[in-house]
Amino acid sequence: LSWLSFSRRVLAMAGDADIPLMERVRFAGIVGMLHDEFSMKRLSGLKRRVDKGSRKISPGGSTAGELFQSVREELADQDAILSRIFQNGLRPLLATEGIPIVDYDEADEKQQTLLRDYFRESVEPILTPLAVDAEHPFPFISNLGLNLAVALPEAKGKRERFIRVKVPDNRPRWVPFPDNRGFVPLEQVIAANLDLMLPIGPSAVYCFRATRGTGGTPDEEAELSIEEAAREPGSVVRQVSGELKARRFAGVTRLQVDPAMPKKRVGWLSKQLGISDEDVCVTAGIIGANALLELEAPGRPDLSFPRHEPVTHPRLRNLDERNPEEIFEEIARGDILLHHPYVCFDSSVRRLVEVASQDPDVLAIKLTIYRTSSHSPIVLALAEAARRGKQVAVLVEITARFDEAPNIAWGQYLEKEGVHVSYGVEQLK
Repeated sequence: LSWLSFSRRVLAMAGDADIPLMERVRFAGIVGMLHDEFSMKRLSGLKRRVDKGSRKISPGGSTAGELFQSVREELADQDAILSRIFQNGLRPLLATEGIPIVDYDEADEKQQTLLRDYFRESVEPILTPLAVDAEHPFPFISNLGLNLAVALPEAKGKRERFIRVKVPDNRPRWVPFPDNRGFVPLEQVIAANLDLMLPIGPSAVYCFRATRGTGGTPDEEAELSIEEAAREPGSVVRQVSGELKARRFAGVTRLQVDPAMPKKRVGWLSKQLGISDEDVCVTAGIIGANALLELEAPGRPDLSFPRHEPVTHPRLRNLDERNPEEIFEEIARGDILLHHPYVCFDSSVRRLVEVASQDPDVLAIKLTIYRTSSHSPIVLALAEAARRGKQVAVLVEITARFDEAPNIAWGQYLEKEGVHVSYGVEQLK
């Protein structure tokens, strides 16, 4: 609950009229991202404890079942507030500023023609409708993927056929009109143009989204005891890799559905996903609010805070870039305390590592990587140092939540470049 208290403070920022509009939109997106992470990690952990019948009392005096119910109620309350802020506050303000989020049926004929052309050229080729019937089982619903539940009428008065269409995540969620005059949600563009790819037009289309927990059942080969892990070199990497694979198929902890979806269909979906009615979240605003982080307002800097520009540390400002040894001489005069992100990372840590990687007098570099960017200049500098014959040792923390896969990939890349890589410390994070 204390973790959700932080989320509520971010939610308050999204509703604060004194904050620039696009910053409020970003805060709303951060709340969506926080709710996703909470449902994947904290909620799934609580659910496992409840399923195991845990009676352990938390420091707050609650059982796992009581705490599970409390956090679900708090999540539902925050989700309702976020929906109201978006629908009644942010969306009208975006329209006032000339960058509206427009429903497909509100677009004029010319705009709909452009959107239909966009669908035909850029979206339809990558869609794969999957029907569910006696010959086709219910498809796997991936974690945090946005989906359309399509009801297709059958001939001769038979019941409607269910078709799942996954909204592609490699297309922009917000489809822009020309000249940046607004956006239409991608799911609405798809729903309105399904007649181009289905034999008959659908009778109804509803959005839904499943959240899966971080826990799964790892492959037997990857599941090792502490004693086995100690005896088998590299077993920790294999075990984490197995857990990552299992996470894709972990149980569903939350199902977000369109308010218009009939209760009968919601119940059927819940049954297919193996969840109870209490795990269903009817979302009146935007399903997948984290997508608001992708929304931009080009040419409108007045709608955001001024861009933060970190400063170079006073002792590093006058260093001659043509003389790399100067940074070592400055450090030798005394320790330099860096406070990121206020002090520039590039002119301090990055410069030190890059200079060290090329300086012939540097014999070894040792460094720890916990989280890093997808195109990390630090990792590239370490690889360059190894290629130049330096002894480079890196500790890569592979249990950094949600960064395990990229960290393993970076570790393997560095190993191929000749870096000595250690993957964390056994039983410690």
